[in-house]
Order: sequence, then C-alpha cells, then structure tokens
Amino acid sequence: MKRTILLLSAAILSAACTKEPLPQPSSDAVFSLAETSWVGTYDDKYQGYPATLFWNLEFLSDSTGTLHLDLVIAATPQPSMDIAFRYEFNGTDGVTYDEYLTEPGHFHYDSLSHTLTWDLQVGDANDALGGTTVFHLEGQESVPFPTNTTWRAEQQLTVSDTLMPVSWRLDFWEYGLGGQVSYCAASTCVGQSFFWQYDSTAHTGSLNVNGNHYSFSYSAENELLTLNYATHIHGTMIPIGGILQFRKEENEE
Repeated sequence: MKRTILLLSAAILSAACTKEPLPQPSSDAVFSLAETSWVGTYDDKYQGYPATLFWNLEFLSDSTGTLHLDLVIAATPQPSMDIAFRYEFNGTDGVTYDEYLTEPGHFHYDSLSHTLTWDLQVGDANDALGGTTVFHLEGQESVPFPTNTTWRAEQQLTVSDTLMPVSWRLDFWEYGLGGQVSYCAASTCVGQSFFWQYDSTAHTGSLNVNGNHYSFSYSAENELLTLNYATHIHGTMIPIGGILQFRKEENEE
C-alpha cells in the first residue's frame, strides 16, 4: 500500500452543534484547562485497512492550544499533523476556532469521569477518518493492548532427520516505536523491527515487517496470540515460522 495518503493534507473536521455563544458560568470558580495535556485514540478503517488516530491535545493557556495527530494505517505510520487553535471554555463545554475549520469545533468536559469528548475527523466530507473521541489526562489514560508486552512461542522443526527447536519472541512497544519479532534457532538469533496495529473490537491486528504485513489474532479466553509469520533462518534456505501461538510473558517483580 502506498504511503502517499492525502488525508493529512486536508482539513480537520469537527462536528458543529450551534453558533450560539457559550453560556456564562454561574460562579467564578471554573475549572481551567490551561497547562493540561490530554490524549485520545480512535480506531477506524481506510479503504478496508485498519486505521488508528492518536490525538494529543494541549491547552497552553485559557484561550490557546495545540492539537497533534499521529495516524497509523495498516501498521504503517503516516505523516503527523499539528493544529494551533483558540478556544473558549465555560467549565463544561468548549468551542474552538482555527484556520482549518469552516465551523467552530465543540468539545465537552465531564467533571465526574474527568474526561473530555470531542468529535474529530480528518479528511473531507466524502472520505473522512475519525469520530467521537474520548480524551484522558496524559498519564492517566489506559494503555491499549498489547502495548509494552512480551510474548514467547516454541517451535520444533525437522532438519536432516534432526529436531531443531526454535524459540520465538514478540515485543510490542508503543505505537510510535513499533516492536520486534525475534527467533533463536541453533546458534543463530535474529530480530526484525516492525510497526504494529491492533483492533480491540475484532481482536485482530497486523505487523508491518519491512513493508510486508503479517496478521495476528488474540483469544482472551485462551490467552493466546496467534501470528502468521514465516521467514528463513538467517544465511540459509531453511524455512521457519508459519502459524505460531504465543503466550504472554509475565513481568517478574
């Protein structure tokens, strides 16, 4: 799949509710968003490929902020985007203004859950990604599965009438940092970096290893991650891999 996707060169769209000014707060004690940072993600599809939008929202003052977008499509990172905006906030609801919006953007703050909700899209009216996104304060967000986890699998191969054990390891890092798939066979140990993507609803994902995509699925019932990945032992024509079943490695305290 080509990386020249034009979504990020288009305008960010935001659901517009009303052009009426925000109601004034009933008291002077209004929660301030100034100097706070928020993060939110949204899972979508682009031309049949899984797509995830990673938003970082920073309120620099009581009237200005920045919105940063990282987009991953089919486990392939796309160019990032930064938007500066002005905003008004009454303690519950906010309105944003920037050069990319034909209508003001609207967001809502929930003081009970301490979350911020904003309907954000990128693209145009005919081909847009995104939707209603829930933001959490940076550092308090839930870590998406399988971020920062390690998985192991074992394989037995018959080579020249001899059984050869192959040990596999999968490391999932942050989305922006990717991960690594590695194996040890005989006296050879090799690792390959990858970018990854996971759909928490379908419980399926993919690895992008040197431009090639390998699918995986996760069964919470059996706690198994099944990866369809094949390669050759480095420097040989001996094939290894196939349908591999990994179990999560628990961190030692």
